[in-house]
Amino acid sequence: MVKQKQVHILIGCADARDLSQVQLDAEAKVEEEFRLQGIEVEFHVIRAAGSFVSPDVVMDIKRTFEQAQRSNNENIAMRYYVHIQTHGHLTEDSQSSYISHVHDLYIVDGSPLNCGMLGASAVAVEIEEMIVEEQPEIQVRGKKYKIINDTQIKMMLKEVYAYDGYLAGDWITSIDLLRTHPRHQRTLLEKAIAGDPELKVLEIQITCGIQDYALHALIRVDDGEPHVPFWDAVQLEIRKHAKNDRKGKELLIDQSKKQKPLAGLLSMSDPRQTSRRYAANYYMKLKEIEHTGDYLPNTVFNMTGTSFDIPHTPFGPYVIAGFYYSIKHLGLTDQMVMGYDQNQTTRILQKISNDPIMNMFVKKFKVNLIQVNQIDLV
Repeated sequence: MVKQKQVHILIGCADARDLSQVQLDAEAKVEEEFRLQGIEVEFHVIRAAGSFVSPDVVMDIKRTFEQAQRSNNENIAMRYYVHIQTHGHLTEDSQSSYISHVHDLYIVDGSPLNCGMLGASAVAVEIEEMIVEEQPEIQVRGKKYKIINDTQIKMMLKEVYAYDGYLAGDWITSIDLLRTHPRHQRTLLEKAIAGDPELKVLEIQITCGIQDYALHALIRVDDGEPHVPFWDAVQLEIRKHAKNDRKGKELLIDQSKKQKPLAGLLSMSDPRQTSRRYAANYYMKLKEIEHTGDYLPNTVFNMTGTSFDIPHTPFGPYVIAGFYYSIKHLGLTDQMVMGYDQNQTTRILQKISNDPIMNMFVKKFKVNLIQVNQIDLV
């Protein structure tokens, strides 16, 4: 009998090394343990470059928790959790304990394992330059405009993306300090929740940490508060396998290599609707790449959202920055677009086409949008 339902949302980076079969197995094992205790766990993943808590990510969180409430027909007690996780390469003399403090953590400067969004503002400058060169066209209140300079980019952001400001260093900004980044994003989320009466009453618990790719483990930088038994158990299970299990070590070793994924993936944030593992297996079969069926890290650069299938709303800043980064800097002109069924996949494709910046990237780089859906793959 289910006594309690917990809804967990991980806000993670789109980085291709940010997921492994060990992590998937650990989560499944702990979910089963909690199920035997009468606690049902529903797990969602929102992935955007840099793990930034931008307004679209806050809206994704709200939609996810709202949908969970709608599905609670038996009025079971519910608990809500958000886990903010960034990633980087910590030095050998950094603290390796699960709960550590930022002053005991040191980043390896220039390491390829650090988050690419440390240079997000520079990426945004490239996007601005491309917009001026390509001169995309937008329609505002029945009138067409060609975007040909910085002032018109600012106008486009206001009219299409509801942002009053500039693109580079403003709408899209770099991570200031990687060690403190997850804590800052936690603060932004806490403020957003405090100002939203529908989220505030849910008593959402928020954790934040850094995934150290040298250790293959998460380090919490929030003093371990709040205590979240499910999340802590998953992380300790991952640590156990990364340390003691030879197969686990082999699976995780790719996570400490430079990011070099095979393809990109745009999908929904609910893993029950779209599976990154299914998509990766499909792509490797399509390209006749041998694989075992287990999910290997460094395979797919994945971005997710709850609104990816709403065609007439724009993408958020760090989805746009991540999409550009994956195509231009990682060379991923193969981009899988994955919905639960063909109709949902079609709506995601429509959203890409309707977004002037995303559509510009597709045309400029001749991106191959590969349509897949979970029903067909299963």
